[in-house]
Amino acid sequence: MKTKLNAIASALFLLLAPAAMAANVAVITLENGANIRLKDDFTWEYIITETVTQPVQAAKADITEQANGVTPPAIAPAASVAAVTTPVAAQSVAMPTAPAVNSQVATTRLTAAALAQPELLGSTAKDGIKITLADTKWKGDKLGLVFDFDSTSNEHVTVVEVEVSFYNDNGALLKTEKLEAWEAIFRMPETYLRKGQHRQSDTIWVEGVNKQQWQKQLISLKIIEIESR
Repeated sequence: MKTKLNAIASALFLLLAPAAMAANVAVITLENGANIRLKDDFTWEYIITETVTQPVQAAKADITEQANGVTPPAIAPAASVAAVTTPVAAQSVAMPTAPAVNSQVATTRLTAAALAQPELLGSTAKDGIKITLADTKWKGDKLGLVFDFDSTSNEHVTVVEVEVSFYNDNGALLKTEKLEAWEAIFRMPETYLRKGQHRQSDTIWVEGVNKQQWQKQLISLKIIEIESR
């Protein structure tokens, strides 16, 4: 009986797993030059980032040693050390080669289309919940974010967790942080986000964003979790 139940559970998993994860179907370029990604759950999203590789300099210590003409001594492997017990003239010791240094580093940055059309940023939607950056403010080095929410969901939403990515004025990623942009108060139904409502969040404070590098307020939002009652 247990074996039969396991077989049924496995079959159900195989049937339901593809529906649980939305797969990419196609990428389409719009007339304004922006690219969108279509998914098989009838949703879509703007493609606003890309991964690029850039050359990096050698480590600071190595540069200093080369400038001073100092070459660090090579250390032979254990097998070569053991071989030194035989006369030196009768053997040839192979010196170890230095490991290859990766001269490229991958970075995430906004696409040219996103930089040219910043209105593509700062707003996203999922499962009937739309979130938009409404206002920003500074308190010293702390950045305050205020979000607008609009709901067409039939659920009474209590929590909306968002992944927020900040980009500098040149489009390079500064940092990514997860925030509870909406959080209702336990047993206070008037704080729930309901269908047809337009609500605004409290100010959410974030640290680690350089004010001088964030003059254009380039930000992207992604809803990662919605809780409801």
